[in-house]
Amino acid sequence: MHILKQTVILLLLLLIHCSGGRPLTPIDSFKAIKHAVEVKDPEKIVSCLSKGSLEKTEKLKLIIKDMRDDQLLVLSENYGYTQEKLKNLKPVDAVSLYFFSDHTGINLRKYFMEKVISVDIHGGRAIIKVESGVELDFVREGPYWKFDISEL
Repeated sequence: MHILKQTVILLLLLLIHCSGGRPLTPIDSFKAIKHAVEVKDPEKIVSCLSKGSLEKTEKLKLIIKDMRDDQLLVLSENYGYTQEKLKNLKPVDAVSLYFFSDHTGINLRKYFMEKVISVDIHGGRAIIKVESGVELDFVREGPYWKFDISEL
């Protein structure tokens, strides 16, 4: 019995160690994004996004690629990206628009600077409500929790 207990403890420690600091709870994911917002690291935010969120950025890229030059010019003026950068939009660029741009009207960074009021988990989905009343969606992908902006 003693050996069984030691084995279980060893496996738990190994699981925690192997998670590599990846978010095992919705709050862990929220905190990781909050830290990335504080240090202005859009690449870290991308690593905390769900597959659906990343697919959304790919769809956005395809829509932009099909735009006429006059449409691209308007986007470029509104969002502060060159037309060439818009045509080759990477997930990190899209995240920067969602989190760090004052031009888009979205500005998700402010919600990650607020206090968490509640966390509601229903299976593989979770909603974190912050003090302004905004609800942020998270999904579980494997053992890790990711921020989901696919419905924005």
